[in-house]
Amino acid sequence: MLRELKTFSIFISITLLFCTAAIASESVVPDVSETAETAEGPLFLTVDSIMEHIKAKSPRVLFEKESVQRALEKSFQQRAALLPQLSIQSQQTRQQYGSGFAGADFESPPFNSFNARVVGTQTLFDTQKYSQYRVAKISEAIAHNDYDVAVQDILNQALQLYFTHLRDLRRVEISQGNIERDLELLELAQKQFDAGAAIKIDVTRAEVRVATERRTLMEAEALVVDSILQLKALLDVDLDRELLLDRSIIEGIKSPPSLKKYATMEDLLGLRPELASEQLQLDQARLTRKAAAWQRLPSIELFGEWGYDSDDAFDRDEKEAWLAGIRASIPIFEGGRIASERREAAAVVRQREYLMRDLGNRIQREFRFAMIDMDSRYAQIEIARDEIRLGRAEIEQAEERYREGLADNRELIDAQQRLSDAENSHLRAIYLYGLSRLAFARAIGSVERVLE
Repeated sequence: MLRELKTFSIFISITLLFCTAAIASESVVPDVSETAETAEGPLFLTVDSIMEHIKAKSPRVLFEKESVQRALEKSFQQRAALLPQLSIQSQQTRQQYGSGFAGADFESPPFNSFNARVVGTQTLFDTQKYSQYRVAKISEAIAHNDYDVAVQDILNQALQLYFTHLRDLRRVEISQGNIERDLELLELAQKQFDAGAAIKIDVTRAEVRVATERRTLMEAEALVVDSILQLKALLDVDLDRELLLDRSIIEGIKSPPSLKKYATMEDLLGLRPELASEQLQLDQARLTRKAAAWQRLPSIELFGEWGYDSDDAFDRDEKEAWLAGIRASIPIFEGGRIASERREAAAVVRQREYLMRDLGNRIQREFRFAMIDMDSRYAQIEIARDEIRLGRAEIEQAEERYREGLADNRELIDAQQRLSDAENSHLRAIYLYGLSRLAFARAIGSVERVLE
Protein backbone atom coordinates (compact mmCIF):
# COMPACT_ATOMS: atom_id res chain seq x y z
CA MET A 1 0.00 0.00 0.00
CA LEU A 2 2.77 2.41 0.89
CA ARG A 3 4.55 1.56 -2.30
CA GLU A 4 1.44 2.36 -4.38
CA LEU A 5 0.96 5.72 -2.59
CA LYS A 6 4.60 6.60 -3.21
CA THR A 7 4.28 5.78 -6.91
CA PHE A 8 1.06 7.85 -7.12
CA SER A 9 2.76 10.86 -5.46
CA ILE A 10 5.66 10.67 -7.92
CA PHE A 11 3.18 10.62 -10.83
CA ILE A 12 1.38 13.69 -9.46
CA SER A 13 4.66 15.55 -9.04
CA ILE A 14 5.73 14.88 -12.63
CA THR A 15 2.33 15.97 -13.93
CA LEU A 16 2.49 19.26 -11.99
CA LEU A 17 6.01 19.85 -13.30
CA PHE A 18 4.89 19.49 -16.92
CA CYS A 19 1.86 21.75 -16.35
CA THR A 20 4.08 24.45 -14.82
CA ALA A 21 6.49 24.24 -17.75
CA ALA A 22 3.63 24.54 -20.25
CA ILE A 23 2.22 27.62 -18.49
CA ALA A 24 5.65 29.21 -18.39
CA SER A 25 6.23 28.53 -22.08
CA GLU A 26 2.88 30.14 -22.96
CA SER A 27 3.82 33.27 -21.04
CA VAL A 28 7.22 33.50 -22.76
CA VAL A 29 6.28 32.69 -26.37
CA PRO A 30 4.70 35.76 -28.04
CA ASP A 31 1.38 35.54 -29.81
CA VAL A 32 2.24 34.82 -33.43
CA SER A 33 -1.00 36.28 -34.73
CA GLU A 34 -0.44 39.56 -32.92
CA THR A 35 3.16 39.73 -34.14
CA ALA A 36 2.07 39.07 -37.71
CA GLU A 37 -0.61 41.72 -37.48
CA THR A 38 1.75 44.37 -36.19
CA ALA A 39 4.39 43.37 -38.75
CA GLU A 40 2.03 43.73 -41.71
CA GLY A 41 3.35 46.13 -44.28
CA PRO A 42 1.72 47.64 -47.35
CA LEU A 43 -0.42 45.23 -49.35
CA PHE A 44 0.29 45.35 -53.09
CA LEU A 45 -2.54 44.07 -55.29
CA THR A 46 -2.89 43.50 -59.00
CA VAL A 47 -6.13 42.78 -60.82
CA ASP A 48 -5.35 39.05 -60.68
CA SER A 49 -4.52 39.07 -56.97
CA ILE A 50 -7.66 41.06 -56.16
CA MET A 51 -9.78 38.44 -57.90
CA GLU A 52 -8.02 35.63 -56.04
CA HIS A 53 -8.37 37.53 -52.75
CA ILE A 54 -12.10 38.03 -53.34
CA LYS A 55 -12.68 34.34 -54.07
CA ALA A 56 -10.70 33.19 -51.03
CA LYS A 57 -11.45 35.74 -48.32
CA SER A 58 -14.41 37.97 -49.14
CA PRO A 59 -17.10 37.54 -46.43
CA ARG A 60 -19.84 37.89 -49.02
CA VAL A 61 -18.32 35.15 -51.20
CA LEU A 62 -17.86 32.89 -48.18
CA PHE A 63 -21.48 33.54 -47.24
CA GLU A 64 -22.64 32.40 -50.69
CA LYS A 65 -20.40 29.33 -50.47
CA GLU A 66 -22.21 28.28 -47.30
CA SER A 67 -25.48 28.49 -49.23
CA VAL A 68 -24.09 25.86 -51.60
CA GLN A 69 -23.17 23.69 -48.64
CA ARG A 70 -26.66 24.02 -47.20
CA ALA A 71 -28.22 22.99 -50.53
CA LEU A 72 -25.91 19.97 -50.67
CA GLU A 73 -26.90 18.89 -47.16
CA LYS A 74 -30.59 19.29 -48.00
CA SER A 75 -30.15 16.94 -50.95
CA PHE A 76 -28.57 14.41 -48.58
CA GLN A 77 -31.57 14.78 -46.27
CA GLN A 78 -34.00 14.03 -49.09
CA ARG A 79 -31.88 11.11 -50.30
CA ALA A 80 -31.98 9.61 -46.81
CA ALA A 81 -35.73 9.02 -47.18
CA LEU A 82 -35.01 6.58 -50.03
CA LEU A 83 -32.46 4.56 -48.05
CA PRO A 84 -33.16 1.89 -45.39
CA GLN A 85 -34.27 3.27 -42.04
CA LEU A 86 -33.14 1.36 -38.94
CA SER A 87 -33.79 2.12 -35.29
CA ILE A 88 -33.62 0.35 -31.95
CA GLN A 89 -36.68 0.57 -29.71
CA SER A 90 -37.17 -0.78 -26.21
CA GLN A 91 -39.99 -0.46 -23.72
CA GLN A 92 -40.56 -1.52 -20.12
CA THR A 93 -44.16 -1.29 -18.87
CA ARG A 94 -46.19 -2.27 -15.85
CA GLN A 95 -49.97 -2.50 -16.19
CA GLN A 96 -53.15 -4.05 -14.82
CA TYR A 97 -56.36 -4.89 -16.69
CA GLY A 98 -59.56 -3.48 -15.25
CA SER A 99 -61.86 -6.06 -16.86
CA GLY A 100 -61.62 -9.14 -18.94
CA PHE A 101 -62.74 -9.85 -22.47
CA ALA A 102 -66.21 -8.68 -23.49
CA GLY A 103 -66.44 -6.63 -20.30
CA ALA A 104 -66.58 -9.67 -18.00
CA ASP A 105 -65.17 -9.32 -14.53
CA PHE A 106 -61.63 -10.50 -14.49
CA GLU A 107 -59.19 -9.89 -11.75
CA SER A 108 -55.61 -9.80 -12.84
CA PRO A 109 -52.67 -8.74 -10.76
CA PRO A 110 -50.31 -6.06 -12.12
CA PHE A 111 -47.68 -7.47 -14.43
CA ASN A 112 -44.51 -6.27 -16.16
CA SER A 113 -43.70 -6.36 -19.86
CA PHE A 114 -40.43 -5.61 -21.60
CA ASN A 115 -39.64 -5.65 -25.31
CA ALA A 116 -36.62 -4.67 -27.40
CA ARG A 117 -36.80 -4.36 -31.17
CA VAL A 118 -34.67 -3.52 -34.19
CA VAL A 119 -37.16 -1.77 -36.48
CA GLY A 120 -36.45 -1.27 -40.18
CA THR A 121 -38.25 0.12 -43.22
CA GLN A 122 -37.29 0.32 -46.89
CA THR A 123 -39.10 2.32 -49.52
CA LEU A 124 -39.72 0.29 -52.65
CA PHE A 125 -41.79 2.74 -54.66
CA ASP A 126 -42.64 6.29 -53.60
CA THR A 127 -42.78 8.93 -56.31
CA GLN A 128 -43.07 11.78 -53.80
CA LYS A 129 -39.84 10.92 -52.00
CA TYR A 130 -38.06 10.38 -55.30
CA SER A 131 -39.28 13.67 -56.77
CA GLN A 132 -38.33 15.57 -53.61
CA TYR A 133 -34.81 14.15 -53.90
CA ARG A 134 -34.61 15.14 -57.59
CA VAL A 135 -35.82 18.65 -56.77
CA ALA A 136 -33.21 18.93 -54.00
CA LYS A 137 -30.45 17.89 -56.40
CA ILE A 138 -31.54 20.56 -58.88
CA SER A 139 -31.60 23.08 -56.02
CA GLU A 140 -28.01 22.15 -55.28
CA ALA A 141 -27.04 22.83 -58.90
CA ILE A 142 -28.94 26.14 -58.76
CA ALA A 143 -27.03 27.07 -55.59
CA HIS A 144 -23.75 26.42 -57.41
CA ASN A 145 -24.80 28.72 -60.25
CA ASP A 146 -26.06 31.36 -57.83
CA TYR A 147 -22.68 31.19 -56.11
CA ASP A 148 -20.96 31.81 -59.46
CA VAL A 149 -23.30 34.75 -60.11
CA ALA A 150 -22.52 36.23 -56.69
CA VAL A 151 -18.77 35.83 -57.24
CA GLN A 152 -19.02 37.58 -60.61
CA ASP A 153 -21.06 40.43 -59.11
CA ILE A 154 -18.60 40.94 -56.25
CA LEU A 155 -15.62 40.76 -58.61
CA ASN A 156 -17.34 43.34 -60.79
CA GLN A 157 -17.82 45.66 -57.81
CA ALA A 158 -14.20 45.17 -56.68
CA LEU A 159 -12.75 45.95 -60.11
CA GLN A 160 -15.01 48.98 -60.49
CA LEU A 161 -13.59 50.28 -57.21
CA TYR A 162 -10.11 49.34 -58.40
CA PHE A 163 -10.51 51.42 -61.57
CA THR A 164 -12.18 54.23 -59.62
CA HIS A 165 -9.31 54.46 -57.14
CA LEU A 166 -6.73 54.54 -59.93
CA ARG A 167 -8.75 57.29 -61.61
CA ASP A 168 -8.89 59.27 -58.36
CA LEU A 169 -5.14 58.91 -57.90
CA ARG A 170 -4.55 60.18 -61.42
CA ARG A 171 -6.89 63.11 -60.79
CA VAL A 172 -4.72 64.11 -57.83
CA GLU A 173 -1.63 64.00 -60.05
CA ILE A 174 -3.36 66.11 -62.72
CA SER A 175 -4.39 68.65 -60.11
CA GLN A 176 -0.87 68.76 -58.70
CA GLY A 177 0.49 69.37 -62.21
CA ASN A 178 -2.05 72.16 -62.67
CA ILE A 179 -0.92 73.79 -59.42
CA GLU A 180 2.72 73.67 -60.58
CA ARG A 181 1.78 75.41 -63.84
CA ASP A 182 -0.38 77.91 -61.96
CA LEU A 183 2.47 78.75 -59.59
CA GLU A 184 4.76 79.27 -62.59
CA LEU A 185 2.10 81.53 -64.10
CA LEU A 186 1.87 83.48 -60.83
CA GLU A 187 5.64 83.89 -60.73
CA LEU A 188 5.68 85.02 -64.37
CA ALA A 189 2.82 87.48 -63.78
CA GLN A 190 4.64 88.95 -60.76
CA LYS A 191 7.84 89.38 -62.81
CA GLN A 192 5.93 90.99 -65.65
CA PHE A 193 4.21 93.30 -63.20
CA ASP A 194 7.49 94.21 -61.50
CA ALA A 195 9.00 94.93 -64.91
CA GLY A 196 6.05 97.13 -65.86
CA ALA A 197 5.02 94.81 -68.67
CA ALA A 198 1.77 93.76 -66.97
CA ILE A 199 -0.86 95.16 -64.68
CA LYS A 200 -1.92 94.09 -61.20
CA ILE A 201 -4.99 92.22 -62.39
CA ASP A 202 -2.74 89.71 -64.14
CA VAL A 203 -1.24 88.82 -60.76
CA THR A 204 -4.70 88.59 -59.19
CA ARG A 205 -5.93 86.30 -61.97
CA ALA A 206 -2.97 84.00 -61.37
CA GLU A 207 -3.61 83.97 -57.61
CA VAL A 208 -7.28 83.10 -58.14
CA ARG A 209 -6.21 80.30 -60.47
CA VAL A 210 -3.88 78.83 -57.80
CA ALA A 211 -6.55 79.02 -55.09
CA THR A 212 -9.15 77.34 -57.31
CA GLU A 213 -6.81 74.49 -58.22
CA ARG A 214 -5.84 73.94 -54.58
CA ARG A 215 -9.50 73.50 -53.71
CA THR A 216 -9.84 71.03 -56.59
CA LEU A 217 -6.83 69.13 -55.23
CA MET A 218 -8.40 68.86 -51.78
CA GLU A 219 -11.60 67.44 -53.30
CA ALA A 220 -9.60 64.95 -55.37
CA GLU A 221 -7.65 63.79 -52.31
CA ALA A 222 -10.91 63.21 -50.43
CA LEU A 223 -12.18 61.03 -53.29
CA VAL A 224 -8.97 58.98 -53.14
CA VAL A 225 -9.57 58.24 -49.46
CA ASP A 226 -13.22 57.36 -50.08
CA SER A 227 -12.52 54.94 -52.96
CA ILE A 228 -9.70 53.12 -51.16
CA LEU A 229 -11.81 52.72 -48.00
CA GLN A 230 -14.64 51.23 -50.04
CA LEU A 231 -12.22 48.81 -51.69
CA LYS A 232 -10.67 47.79 -48.36
CA ALA A 233 -14.11 47.15 -46.89
CA LEU A 234 -15.09 44.97 -49.85
CA LEU A 235 -11.81 43.03 -49.65
CA ASP A 236 -12.10 42.67 -45.85
CA VAL A 237 -8.70 44.35 -45.39
CA ASP A 238 -7.81 46.30 -42.26
CA LEU A 239 -8.78 49.92 -42.96
CA ASP A 240 -5.52 51.12 -41.38
CA ARG A 241 -3.34 48.97 -43.62
CA GLU A 242 -1.76 50.64 -46.64
CA LEU A 243 -3.05 49.29 -49.94
CA LEU A 244 -1.06 49.74 -53.16
CA LEU A 245 -2.60 48.94 -56.53
CA ASP A 246 -0.94 47.99 -59.79
CA ARG A 247 -1.54 50.81 -62.26
CA SER A 248 -0.50 48.97 -65.40
CA ILE A 249 -4.09 48.15 -66.36
CA ILE A 250 -4.77 51.88 -66.72
CA GLU A 251 -1.40 52.98 -68.05
CA GLY A 252 -1.01 50.09 -70.49
CA ILE A 253 -4.18 50.38 -72.54
CA LYS A 254 -5.00 47.37 -74.72
CA SER A 255 -7.26 47.33 -77.72
CA PRO A 256 -10.67 45.64 -77.41
CA PRO A 257 -10.45 41.85 -77.40
CA SER A 258 -11.66 39.65 -80.20
CA LEU A 259 -15.45 39.36 -79.99
CA LYS A 260 -16.27 36.90 -82.75
CA LYS A 261 -16.34 33.79 -80.58
CA TYR A 262 -18.98 35.39 -78.31
CA ALA A 263 -21.13 36.74 -81.11
CA THR A 264 -24.23 34.57 -80.71
CA MET A 265 -26.71 33.85 -77.97
CA GLU A 266 -25.86 30.16 -78.13
CA ASP A 267 -22.31 30.98 -77.06
CA LEU A 268 -23.58 32.99 -74.11
CA LEU A 269 -25.79 30.15 -72.89
CA GLY A 270 -22.72 28.25 -71.76
CA LEU A 271 -21.00 31.30 -70.29
CA ARG A 272 -23.55 33.17 -68.22
CA PRO A 273 -24.28 31.41 -64.89
CA GLU A 274 -27.53 33.38 -64.63
CA LEU A 275 -28.86 31.67 -67.75
CA ALA A 276 -27.78 28.27 -66.51
CA SER A 277 -29.43 28.93 -63.15
CA GLU A 278 -32.67 30.09 -64.78
CA GLN A 279 -32.71 26.99 -67.00
CA LEU A 280 -32.27 24.78 -63.94
CA GLN A 281 -35.14 26.54 -62.18
CA LEU A 282 -37.30 25.93 -65.25
CA ASP A 283 -36.34 22.23 -65.19
CA GLN A 284 -37.14 22.13 -61.49
CA ALA A 285 -40.57 23.66 -62.09
CA ARG A 286 -41.30 21.09 -64.78
CA LEU A 287 -40.27 18.26 -62.48
CA THR A 288 -42.52 19.67 -59.75
CA ARG A 289 -45.42 19.68 -62.21
CA LYS A 290 -44.80 16.01 -62.99
CA ALA A 291 -44.46 15.17 -59.29
CA ALA A 292 -47.87 16.71 -58.62
CA ALA A 293 -49.42 14.18 -61.01
CA TRP A 294 -47.33 11.34 -59.57
CA GLN A 295 -49.14 11.71 -56.25
CA ARG A 296 -51.95 9.54 -57.63
CA LEU A 297 -49.57 6.58 -57.91
CA PRO A 298 -49.29 4.09 -55.05
CA SER A 299 -46.41 4.00 -52.57
CA ILE A 300 -44.96 0.67 -51.45
CA GLU A 301 -42.79 0.04 -48.41
CA LEU A 302 -41.22 -2.96 -46.69
CA PHE A 303 -41.14 -3.04 -42.90
CA GLY A 304 -39.87 -5.42 -40.29
CA GLU A 305 -39.08 -5.86 -36.60
CA TRP A 306 -36.88 -8.31 -34.73
CA GLY A 307 -36.09 -8.53 -31.04
CA TYR A 308 -36.98 -10.07 -27.70
CA ASP A 309 -39.86 -10.01 -25.22
CA SER A 310 -39.77 -10.75 -21.49
CA ASP A 311 -41.33 -9.63 -18.24
CA ASP A 312 -38.40 -7.49 -17.08
CA ALA A 313 -35.27 -6.18 -18.71
CA PHE A 314 -32.21 -8.36 -18.26
CA ASP A 315 -34.14 -11.09 -16.47
CA ARG A 316 -32.53 -13.77 -18.70
CA ASP A 317 -35.95 -15.06 -19.69
CA GLU A 318 -36.14 -13.41 -23.15
CA LYS A 319 -38.06 -14.96 -26.04
CA GLU A 320 -37.40 -14.08 -29.69
CA ALA A 321 -40.03 -12.00 -31.45
CA TRP A 322 -40.23 -10.68 -35.03
CA LEU A 323 -42.54 -9.06 -37.53
CA ALA A 324 -42.24 -8.59 -41.31
CA GLY A 325 -44.59 -7.19 -43.90
CA ILE A 326 -45.23 -4.94 -46.85
CA ARG A 327 -47.61 -2.02 -46.99
CA ALA A 328 -49.03 -0.07 -49.90
CA SER A 329 -51.17 3.05 -50.02
CA ILE A 330 -52.90 4.94 -52.81
CA PRO A 331 -54.91 8.16 -52.53
CA ILE A 332 -58.60 7.85 -53.40
CA PHE A 333 -60.03 11.22 -52.45
CA GLU A 334 -58.02 14.19 -51.18
CA GLY A 335 -60.50 17.03 -51.71
CA GLY A 336 -59.06 18.22 -55.05
CA ARG A 337 -55.64 19.01 -53.58
CA ILE A 338 -53.64 17.12 -56.25
CA ALA A 339 -55.43 18.81 -59.16
CA SER A 340 -54.88 22.21 -57.56
CA GLU A 341 -51.17 21.51 -57.05
CA ARG A 342 -50.86 20.48 -60.70
CA ARG A 343 -52.43 23.74 -61.87
CA GLU A 344 -50.20 25.74 -59.56
CA ALA A 345 -47.09 23.90 -60.80
CA ALA A 346 -48.13 24.56 -64.41
CA ALA A 347 -48.41 28.28 -63.63
CA VAL A 348 -44.89 28.23 -62.11
CA VAL A 349 -43.56 26.60 -65.30
CA ARG A 350 -45.08 29.36 -67.43
CA GLN A 351 -43.60 32.02 -65.13
CA ARG A 352 -40.14 30.46 -65.44
CA GLU A 353 -40.45 30.34 -69.22
CA TYR A 354 -41.31 34.06 -69.30
CA LEU A 355 -38.39 34.87 -67.00
CA MET A 356 -36.05 32.80 -69.15
CA ARG A 357 -37.04 34.75 -72.26
CA ASP A 358 -36.74 38.09 -70.47
CA LEU A 359 -33.31 37.23 -69.06
CA GLY A 360 -32.08 36.05 -72.46
CA ASN A 361 -33.19 39.31 -74.09
CA ARG A 362 -31.53 41.39 -71.37
CA ILE A 363 -28.23 39.52 -71.59
CA GLN A 364 -28.21 39.77 -75.38
CA ARG A 365 -28.80 43.52 -75.15
CA GLU A 366 -26.05 43.95 -72.54
CA PHE A 367 -23.65 41.95 -74.68
CA ARG A 368 -24.27 43.89 -77.89
CA PHE A 369 -24.13 47.28 -76.18
CA ALA A 370 -20.89 46.30 -74.39
CA MET A 371 -19.24 45.52 -77.75
CA ILE A 372 -20.28 48.88 -79.25
CA ASP A 373 -19.43 50.86 -76.12
CA MET A 374 -15.97 49.29 -75.78
CA ASP A 375 -14.98 50.19 -79.35
CA SER A 376 -16.33 53.72 -78.92
CA ARG A 377 -14.50 54.32 -75.63
CA TYR A 378 -11.23 53.08 -77.07
CA ALA A 379 -11.51 55.49 -80.02
CA GLN A 380 -12.14 58.39 -77.62
CA ILE A 381 -8.81 57.75 -75.90
CA GLU A 382 -6.89 58.66 -79.07
CA ILE A 383 -8.97 61.80 -79.53
CA ALA A 384 -8.21 62.87 -75.94
CA ARG A 385 -4.48 62.32 -76.53
CA ASP A 386 -4.60 64.70 -79.48
CA GLU A 387 -6.39 67.26 -77.31
CA ILE A 388 -3.57 67.06 -74.74
CA ARG A 389 -0.90 67.51 -77.41
CA LEU A 390 -2.70 70.54 -78.85
CA GLY A 391 -3.29 71.96 -75.37
CA ARG A 392 0.43 71.89 -74.55
CA ALA A 393 1.25 73.59 -77.83
CA GLU A 394 -1.34 76.27 -77.09
CA ILE A 395 0.20 76.94 -73.67
CA GLU A 396 3.65 77.39 -75.18
CA GLN A 397 2.33 79.89 -77.73
CA ALA A 398 0.24 81.80 -75.18
CA GLU A 399 3.17 81.99 -72.75
CA GLU A 400 5.44 83.32 -75.48
CA ARG A 401 2.92 86.02 -76.39
CA TYR A 402 2.56 86.97 -72.73
CA ARG A 403 6.31 87.23 -72.19
CA GLU A 404 6.65 89.48 -75.22
CA GLY A 405 3.82 91.70 -73.98
CA LEU A 406 1.57 90.97 -76.95
CA ALA A 407 -1.34 89.93 -74.71
CA ASP A 408 -2.32 89.72 -71.07
CA ASN A 409 -2.34 86.42 -69.18
CA ARG A 410 -5.96 85.59 -69.91
CA GLU A 411 -4.94 83.68 -73.02
CA LEU A 412 -2.41 81.69 -70.97
CA ILE A 413 -4.94 81.01 -68.20
CA ASP A 414 -7.52 79.82 -70.75
CA ALA A 415 -4.92 77.61 -72.43
CA GLN A 416 -3.97 76.06 -69.10
CA GLN A 417 -7.63 75.41 -68.32
CA ARG A 418 -8.12 73.73 -71.70
CA LEU A 419 -5.07 71.54 -71.11
CA SER A 420 -6.44 70.58 -67.69
CA ASP A 421 -9.79 69.74 -69.27
CA ALA A 422 -8.04 67.68 -71.96
CA GLU A 423 -6.07 65.73 -69.35
CA ASN A 424 -9.25 65.04 -67.39
CA SER A 425 -11.04 64.04 -70.60
CA HIS A 426 -8.21 61.63 -71.38
CA LEU A 427 -8.42 60.19 -67.89
CA ARG A 428 -12.19 59.90 -68.14
CA ALA A 429 -11.91 58.15 -71.51
CA ILE A 430 -9.43 55.62 -70.07
CA TYR A 431 -11.62 55.09 -67.01
CA LEU A 432 -14.79 54.58 -69.03
CA TYR A 433 -12.95 52.28 -71.42
CA GLY A 434 -11.85 50.19 -68.43
CA LEU A 435 -15.45 50.04 -67.22
CA SER A 436 -16.67 49.10 -70.69
CA ARG A 437 -14.14 46.24 -70.81
CA LEU A 438 -15.41 45.18 -67.41
CA ALA A 439 -19.03 45.38 -68.62
CA PHE A 440 -18.16 43.23 -71.62
CA ALA A 441 -16.41 40.66 -69.42
CA ARG A 442 -19.47 40.58 -67.15
CA ALA A 443 -21.76 40.26 -70.19
CA ILE A 444 -20.03 37.03 -71.23
CA GLY A 445 -20.18 35.76 -67.63
CA SER A 446 -16.50 35.98 -66.71
CA VAL A 447 -15.08 39.13 -65.10
CA GLU A 448 -11.67 37.43 -65.20
CA ARG A 449 -11.60 38.04 -68.98
CA VAL A 450 -11.26 41.79 -68.42
CA LEU A 451 -7.48 41.40 -68.89
CA GLU A 452 -7.72 39.74 -72.31
